[in-house]
Amino acid sequence: MKIEKELKQRKIPIVAINKSLNTLDEKIIFPDKLDKANQMLKRIGLPKVKTVK
Repeated sequence: MKIEKELKQRKIPIVAINKSLNTLDEKIIFPDKLDKANQMLKRIGLPKVKTVK
């Protein structure tokens, strides 16, 4: 119970990251989807973001 209360009060979640995922950094898992996304970004571009001063 004490741990659950402490976790609910935290603003930053506690997350354990699996180190074996680092092997996937350089691999392209879905090359066809990546090509399609790159084509769409070239054609349409990124959305404009307004900043408030």
